[in-house]
Amino acid sequence: MDTLSHGLAGTILSRASSDRPEARGAFWVGAIAAMVPDLDFLFIATRLDYLRDHRSWTHSFLVLPFLALAIALVARLFLRKAPLAALWLFAALGLASHILFDWITSFGIMFWTPLSRTRYALDWVFILDPFFTGISLLTFAGAMVFRSRARRIAAAGSLLLVLYIAACAVLHARALAIWKRVDGVPAGAKCAVLPQFLSPFRWLGLTDRGTEVDVAFFDIGPFARGVQNPQPPQKWSEILKSLSDFYPPPARVRIQRFPKPPASAPLATARALPDWIIYLNFARFPLETVDAEPDGSAAVIVQDLRFLPWFTGPWERGEGGGLRREPFVYRVRFDAGLRAVERGFVRDGRR
Repeated sequence: MDTLSHGLAGTILSRASSDRPEARGAFWVGAIAAMVPDLDFLFIATRLDYLRDHRSWTHSFLVLPFLALAIALVARLFLRKAPLAALWLFAALGLASHILFDWITSFGIMFWTPLSRTRYALDWVFILDPFFTGISLLTFAGAMVFRSRARRIAAAGSLLLVLYIAACAVLHARALAIWKRVDGVPAGAKCAVLPQFLSPFRWLGLTDRGTEVDVAFFDIGPFARGVQNPQPPQKWSEILKSLSDFYPPPARVRIQRFPKPPASAPLATARALPDWIIYLNFARFPLETVDAEPDGSAAVIVQDLRFLPWFTGPWERGEGGGLRREPFVYRVRFDAGLRAVERGFVRDGRR
């Protein structure tokens, strides 16, 4: 979830918790606390560190009580009449809302750090959701304008937000059942459906069969359209109007199957690199590609198909022209002696 939406949601949840005189401070303490966890980027130096450490310490339920106390102590400097316990409660609610609202997305959150670095993701809501943000923003505005009824407005907005998330959870369960049926997911195979941009009805289905990864975009809503041969957008201004073309109803879903590479010396060497290990610990649906040259050199690429754009295939495997933008595509180039001569993330749109 984006940081602004976290702040708005934390604000209304904190304000809904109290109608005492110091409750006005809950607006600001809850908002700030709900945004604080994303300040972990200040301690992240590289993109690999981001994959390894983002949504860990500052997103942990175990760290939450101590972080809430720190925020409450700072807030007390400005809200001297407010009890420290009340400020701690507002901060804790803001922090907890951030953790929970990151959990419902697909990126993954390590909320038992430092005891465990296991990532959890419910895959219910896209990381940028205009409906989630809109509910929070309208509630915040209403509570600011009608201050005598601020708590009631905040409580109503909080309930509406919870109902929206619950609806997304129901749609996720339906989409997952549909995907398992249309892809014929075998027992024991890892599969998921991931929410997509601008609609709770659009999903990305993924299945890891061990030897290949199946991928398809589809729409379970009443207005699903899709076209037979959707054309990739050539300009950024064409992206939004191309959305519906790439999300057909389940009956016309187009499943792409990407085989995993066979065992090879370049692939084994890449998998032994610390960078590669960090990436694979983060990725849920990794796809590796080995491009060997006649002179014995090779380029090995890994990407997480969770972040596959709807309008193009995986990096260096996609068909058609148009824009290319895929975050977190990592590449290592080896010389003939399997020494890494270049490694790092592929820059968007560049080979």
